[in-house]
Amino acid sequence: MGKLRDKLRKAGKGHSDEQEKRVININTGHHDRHYAGNETSTTKYSVWTFLPKALFEQYRRVANIYFTIVAALSLTPYSPVRAWTTWTPLIIVLGVAMLKEGIEDYKRYKLDKEINNRQVQVLDPEQSEYVEKSWKDVKVGDIVVVTKDQQFPADLLFLTSETEEGTCYIETMNLDGETNLKIKKAPDETKDLSQLDLIKFREATIECEGPNARLYQFTGNMLLDGKTLPISPAAILLRGCNLRNTAKAVGAVIYAGHETKIFKNAAPAPSKRSHLERIVDKIIFFMFGLLFAFCLVTSIYFSQWTKNKSLQNWYLDPTDTEKEYSPDNPGFVWFASFITAFILYGYLIPISLYVSMELVKIAQSMGFINKDRDMYHAETDTPALARTSNLNEELGMVNTILSDKTGTLTRNVMEFFKCSIAGVAYGAGITEIEKANALRKGTVLDDRERPEAVKWRERFFNFYDERLMGDAWFTAKDPETVEMFFRLLAVCHTVIPDGPTNPEEIKYEAESPDEAALVVAAKCFGFFFFKRTNTTVTVRENTARGVNDVEYEVLNVLEFNSTRKRMSVIIKEKSSDKLLLFTKGADTVIYERLDPGYAPNAAMKESTSRHMEDFGAAGLRTLCLSYAELDKDWYNNTWQPEWVAAKTSLQDRDVKVSEVSEKIEKNLRLLGCTAIEDKLQDGVPECIRTLAMAGIRIWVLTGDKMETAINIAFACSLLTEAMHQFTISVYGVKAVEDAEEAGDKELAERLAHEAVGKSIATIKAAMEDKDERHQFAIVIDGKALSYALSKDLNQDFLAVGLRCKAVVCCRVSPLQKAQVTTLVRNHGDTTLAIGDGANDVGMIQSAHIGVGISGQEGMQAVMSADFAIAQFRFLTTLLLVHGRYSYKRISRMVLFFFYKNMLFGTTIFVFNGFNAFSGQFIYNDFYMTLFNVVFTALTPVVIGIFDRDVDKQMGLKYPGLYMQGQRNEYFNFKAIALWLLSSMYQCAIIMVFVLVGCNSTEVDRESGNPYTMWQTGVLMYTVVVITVHMQVCQVLDQWTWVHHLSIWLSQIVWFLYLIVYGYFPLFFSSDLYHLFTNIVAPSPQFWWYCLLVPCACQLPDFFFRMTKKQISPEDHHVVQEIQKKLKRAGKDVVSEAGQSPVYQQPPSVLAAIFGEQTTKNTGFVPPYDPRSKFYGLVSSGARATGKIETGARNPVLTHLDQELTDNPYRGKKKSALPALSPKGASGSKAGPSASGSSLPPVSEGPANGASPTGAGAMGVAGVPSSAASLLAGPTKVGTLPPVNGAGKPPGRLPPMGPPPSGLSGGDTMPSNNSDAPAPTSIPMAPASGSASLAPSSSLRNRLPPLQQANNPALQALTAPAPGAIASPSTDSRLAPPENANAQEQEILATYANAIKPTKH
Repeated sequence: MGKLRDKLRKAGKGHSDEQEKRVININTGHHDRHYAGNETSTTKYSVWTFLPKALFEQYRRVANIYFTIVAALSLTPYSPVRAWTTWTPLIIVLGVAMLKEGIEDYKRYKLDKEINNRQVQVLDPEQSEYVEKSWKDVKVGDIVVVTKDQQFPADLLFLTSETEEGTCYIETMNLDGETNLKIKKAPDETKDLSQLDLIKFREATIECEGPNARLYQFTGNMLLDGKTLPISPAAILLRGCNLRNTAKAVGAVIYAGHETKIFKNAAPAPSKRSHLERIVDKIIFFMFGLLFAFCLVTSIYFSQWTKNKSLQNWYLDPTDTEKEYSPDNPGFVWFASFITAFILYGYLIPISLYVSMELVKIAQSMGFINKDRDMYHAETDTPALARTSNLNEELGMVNTILSDKTGTLTRNVMEFFKCSIAGVAYGAGITEIEKANALRKGTVLDDRERPEAVKWRERFFNFYDERLMGDAWFTAKDPETVEMFFRLLAVCHTVIPDGPTNPEEIKYEAESPDEAALVVAAKCFGFFFFKRTNTTVTVRENTARGVNDVEYEVLNVLEFNSTRKRMSVIIKEKSSDKLLLFTKGADTVIYERLDPGYAPNAAMKESTSRHMEDFGAAGLRTLCLSYAELDKDWYNNTWQPEWVAAKTSLQDRDVKVSEVSEKIEKNLRLLGCTAIEDKLQDGVPECIRTLAMAGIRIWVLTGDKMETAINIAFACSLLTEAMHQFTISVYGVKAVEDAEEAGDKELAERLAHEAVGKSIATIKAAMEDKDERHQFAIVIDGKALSYALSKDLNQDFLAVGLRCKAVVCCRVSPLQKAQVTTLVRNHGDTTLAIGDGANDVGMIQSAHIGVGISGQEGMQAVMSADFAIAQFRFLTTLLLVHGRYSYKRISRMVLFFFYKNMLFGTTIFVFNGFNAFSGQFIYNDFYMTLFNVVFTALTPVVIGIFDRDVDKQMGLKYPGLYMQGQRNEYFNFKAIALWLLSSMYQCAIIMVFVLVGCNSTEVDRESGNPYTMWQTGVLMYTVVVITVHMQVCQVLDQWTWVHHLSIWLSQIVWFLYLIVYGYFPLFFSSDLYHLFTNIVAPSPQFWWYCLLVPCACQLPDFFFRMTKKQISPEDHHVVQEIQKKLKRAGKDVVSEAGQSPVYQQPPSVLAAIFGEQTTKNTGFVPPYDPRSKFYGLVSSGARATGKIETGARNPVLTHLDQELTDNPYRGKKKSALPALSPKGASGSKAGPSASGSSLPPVSEGPANGASPTGAGAMGVAGVPSSAASLLAGPTKVGTLPPVNGAGKPPGRLPPMGPPPSGLSGGDTMPSNNSDAPAPTSIPMAPASGSASLAPSSSLRNRLPPLQQANNPALQALTAPAPGAIASPSTDSRLAPPENANAQEQEILATYANAIKPTKH
């Protein structure tokens, strides 16, 4: 029964290889044989398994199975071709693929051999000395010594090091991609032992969990000297990490070989296949169906003909023939004829399709995406990276982007910006979001520099308020609360100080940029944190009592995670022996834990909430601060024992710790809140506008408050004034709040669910009342989202979400991100998820395409993604250039494959029909074999790699071209059917011309020799080869020397083959022996037909394409005409930056704001310091519990755990180990420390021709109307006068920007007197003119749109400091230059008027 119970328990866990408990005896020399050895292998094959396994891998493709069956049948007597002609291409294709597999696996074998034979020092307990051993000989329980820069051979329990503190630094790049160093801490009981001491170290036992894949979690205890000591994850050294900056580290092996965590994490990523690949599979099955239909027709007809008509053909001697032709046995005749046809018609299936697709995709990813300079980030030296080549074409079909915000849309560079203390708001800075919102409303904020603020500037600190700076806060309204606020900032964290202990040179190593900003803020306010030991922090406090170094004992740290949404520390003031609890976290969790009996809480909560709303509206990240005084007796006698029990538990340790934490985080006193600014990345607004123009919906999933998320969405152009915005939230619903206050959670949840359902139904009804031209947006908070994702509401929520141009989900958890992504994906939309942190991994893996940003939250997102980029703005190039190109190239290549094989295979079928389906073929079997692998192999590959319809810059200038991929115009049923029907038609033309024109009763030369069958076969094959290449000539959009080489070389190789092969011996060349040189080539009819027949095949297709292009052109046809005009005008010179001056858009006002311009109190944006010696800047929001691995555990927590282990109640002295002498002093020191085929209009102008207003005129977030109108829907009337000259209503194609240089007014719009293509809805540039731009009197404070890239007004706006935008005191900056024309002077006068202060 015990064994059965154990089996059931393991099965319940779902991990058959994860043992419930592991017991390890250290340094005894006795090794448990149930534990894995340390020899590892990453190879897929061995010498004995290579052939069967490699063949199995190849035969997972259905096409290879088919070709093998055909080759096997060719060995039978019923094969119409020689067997070697079918086996040769199959062996070549399989051999090349298997050889590639073998070479790659041999490289893995050599690497495994090198790793297994690496040497490491191992303690031999029998000889009592350290010996050199290979990694493969290391066993669980051994003690090993690792030296500087070596890798750890197994997962080790860190015992001691050369440092007095028992610490070491490791690099985890092989595990999580992070290059910054992390600190590890040995247990206090072993950290003082030397290598000689460890020889006698044989009485310790480790009890821990079994092998698992959790990189940053470990549950285990060490039994030593009768004590049970919990082992912290920070005492575990994982295989794959490197020892840095430490001479030696000694550890005991816990997991070895394939049981180590790095191997447990080696599971392959979820397999993803593109939409196009799935369609290819369906076409393959269709071709198989067609093949079987051909075989059935052939076999049935021939069996009936043999039975009924063969006797009439006496010259065949049907009475004396083989049984497969016997009229007396029609069943066997049917069977033999079916096999013959199955082999003969096999050329319908392209044998080289999969190999060619793989080659093309590798070239696209490695040659184009990885080496695109436009996606290279010079500041971090980070290029784009395609981690898989399977999804290149999927990039060209994206409908919905699901994006994280922090670190993805923003830089994740935090600066302390504002705060609220004791109900009073402090900080006078103006954020980027506030500026953008003001510009969106048509106003300009006073952003002049304050000289007195300069001296307070510092990395992570962008704050100034004269009421707090220096000693000013001593006289504040409530100085005690202010002092406690600053003290909390200086103490409540896990930051490690590094470097000199003076404020100017010290460096802080923090696990998140937020924590670093708060500690730096405390320093600037006079609370300088400069020292940390295992259990203490020291702060130099500048108070009204003077400057004093105060030491606080840190008793406990209650960690942050996405469930708790808060972090707490328990400290003891050594001077007063008072216990304090400091807590910081989200307002929702802090408010519900406030002390109702503390009078100031109520008033402070109201004012702090108001300030937090204001801070959120400015786009700032807020955090509530609170504290409580603890009862010493209750803490020591009640809570601390429960905490110790929870921390040492081997079962559900995290859950128990969380439950104990809840008991002490109560009765808090509110201090105030902090507000931190996270700047937008460069180019994000422009990128989002461009993606929206491309028809892509964008969903932002963020953990921010709703007000913050909305304002940032407006600032980055995700939301616009033209959108009808809906909000879904359960906060503020009175019935729900009443139920919550009454404590009835079940009723509250039911009412909240009903409220969300009603909101969704209302939104759905409102959308149905509007037409398709209206643009919608939804903002929903995390609590409402949890109900919207329920089974009965998720489809309705999805329906309204898909009608929106933008959806913003606030306060979402990592799990909800993945759930939303899965919901959209299952609908059928092609989804792309982009993020930068570990909390985005689930979302990235759930989407069709995952894109990771290599930002400041580590590399977890990148390592889980399909593509990696350094900045969000590179998404434009990745999708609109590489995605669109890859989709069109691979679509065209695959269609060409099926077209040419259909044409070639059908000619075989038709000719066989002329011969009563007897199995007779007109082609020589050898060159039939070479059709796919030689004569037509190069051209489709060149198409897939080099073909393009328009230049890169034009694709970015006209993003609506991307909608062709969203609609799948190039690989839908219509496109596939037209290509296949074209092949059928061309087959009919070829058969009529060749079989009728080359009648065997006709002669084509003076000698009188008639046409032979093999001569006719050479002619027909030549015509097929020329025809398929002429078809390529028709569909190509741009010619390069590579296209010429592939097309003409393929045909030349065919003729060279005929000449060379004809001179081979007769038994080998058979029917082609001297055929071409002596018979075919001298015939003038052969050369005439080589010209006539392909032209006859192509003419109908040519006329159809040209007629369609003239009458109903596609979007790219129009852009091609524009591009041709530019090139004819000589305007195709590309600058060194890779962008043509002709195609550049005029810079917008937002470019000045979100570029290098500073906010009010900052002159620079501090870069991330990659030299951090401790751990990466992993955001607090990323440290979520659950399946998502987040990052290394903070060493501060490790120190506390060790102290707690050593002395749980802080009242006993540490007992020394028996018979051991420490190597040094025991005192510890601080360590180092879209439907239709046309592009959407650029904007929706009013029907009556009035000019647009509001956001439509001013632009999105202050950008010029030519850019803002790209997303604008129907707008109100009457804010700005027309800017197109005569006040005429705009045409069907509103302006998109300034016309490219070299285009006249007539060049910009297709018209009756223009040679441009027929009218279409593609965005075109407006006609130039010199119309007046005088503003109306009611718009004195509105900024008019800029229409010229070189306008002096724009130069004035983007001039250097002071201020990003001109202030009232700097009117002289707007003075027009001497050579300014009348229009420029008028524009500048408009700006001067706009920024003058108004009188009230």
